[in-house]
Amino acid sequence: MKSKRSLSLLWKMLIWLLLHLALLALVVISLGAWHFHSGLDVLLRGSAGDRLRASGEQIGSQLRELPRSQWEPVMKAFAEEHGVACDIWMPHGDWATHTISEVPEEVKERLNRDRPPPPPQRPQHYESDRRPPPPDRPERLGPPGENRPPPRDAFVQRDPMGPDDRTMPPREPSGPQRVNEFQPARPIFFLADKKQDAYWAAVHVPMQARSGPDHVVWLIRSESLSANGLLFDITPWVIGAVSLLLFSILFWVPFALSITRYVAKLKQATDHIADGHFDVNLDTRRSDELGSLGAAISGMAARIDHLLKGQKRFLGDVAHELCSPLARLRTGLGILETRLPETEQSRLAAIEEEATELAELIDEILVFSRATVGMQQVRGKEIALRDLVEEVRAREASELAIELEIDPAVTVLADTKLLKRAIGNVLRNAVRYAGEQAHIRIQAIAEAGTVCLAIIDDGPGVPESEIAHLFEPFYRPDTARTRETGGVGLGLTIVRSCVEACGGKVSARNHPPKGFCVEMTLPATSA
Repeated sequence: MKSKRSLSLLWKMLIWLLLHLALLALVVISLGAWHFHSGLDVLLRGSAGDRLRASGEQIGSQLRELPRSQWEPVMKAFAEEHGVACDIWMPHGDWATHTISEVPEEVKERLNRDRPPPPPQRPQHYESDRRPPPPDRPERLGPPGENRPPPRDAFVQRDPMGPDDRTMPPREPSGPQRVNEFQPARPIFFLADKKQDAYWAAVHVPMQARSGPDHVVWLIRSESLSANGLLFDITPWVIGAVSLLLFSILFWVPFALSITRYVAKLKQATDHIADGHFDVNLDTRRSDELGSLGAAISGMAARIDHLLKGQKRFLGDVAHELCSPLARLRTGLGILETRLPETEQSRLAAIEEEATELAELIDEILVFSRATVGMQQVRGKEIALRDLVEEVRAREASELAIELEIDPAVTVLADTKLLKRAIGNVLRNAVRYAGEQAHIRIQAIAEAGTVCLAIIDDGPGVPESEIAHLFEPFYRPDTARTRETGGVGLGLTIVRSCVEACGGKVSARNHPPKGFCVEMTLPATSA
């Protein structure tokens, strides 16, 4: 029960922590949703842009190898893989596959507005820009007639770094040349269409072809923000949220455990005080409210212990002081009995009965005072339990047929005098309340390191609401407050003091279907 209560407090603190984290997560999600719906282009600067760029390169490499009539299977395969719809928008405004039936005006506006610029062209080459032919070689000095220029084919012009001019391939015709063959794919935009509840992304894909368009725009439509991780990968967000949750739990758990552990100690101390033990030891070094509470409980236990000990000493002193006048009173009654006539003997007998009852009350108070004031746990010795119980039975209830269920080999560690007093009080109570015809059964059950001695009668039992008070001093159930049964309510209190001094525990319960049971748990001797 104690562990369940401490765990319930821990769960309440953890639930409070989770609610706090859930509120923070709700705020973050709301801000993120507002940010995403107001403009998703910011995602293109991160991993979403890298994924679209890589996918655009992959799509472009496939489309460049195929004619336009075979582009549609490529689009369908990609769409099925990622759960999206996609199409190719040509520079002149036409669609390659017409896979997407309806394109919002906002998307069309972005396509026209963010259309990539035409690729740069190389400058025109004119005839005057060609390299001039090499000048004629200078005339040789020599005889007349030898200084004429040589024929044009007398020398073969050679390229200093390559083959003959006559063997070089012809130049490509001058004109505009494509220079976008080294340009990568580039994401253009990423937006949310609130009317269709869809998300649109566009990627500029260079074609790098000698014929056809220089570039195309790859348009993607998705019903979800993620698109199977293509547009938005939620995994990092989940990992971050889980990491934040784990970090918060690891941060809060030591604090929660320190509180619950100290609360459990406080609960254990209060239970200890409720059982009549006031030697509580609580850590009062804490500087918070729990430390103040622990100090208050320790001080309260010390004051209660002092008051109860004073009360018990007072009772013992009063009982001891009453012994002398009571003894003189009984002596005087004995002398008076010999001198009174027979007609007055009945009155004298009534007075002697009252004096005897008063003497028994004083004796019980003295026993209670000696058993509870200053009694500490004694060092027990090995006792054969069956032999001790038979000795007590012969003294207290020899006229009753008591059933013994005790193994002769069972031994306990206890003080012989205290254990006899405890068992004798329980037997007297059983005879008093169950009657002289009661059936009493005494059994001993050996458990792990302990022996449970149970004394069971077939009497009327005790109301359940009063069982918890039976071991309190001077407490008697209402059914016991009769002149015939007697008793002052100290018998079970003395039983508890004796058993606890032997290092054991005592408890009481009703025994169905009819009867009452007192159980004494005593330490067993080691095997």
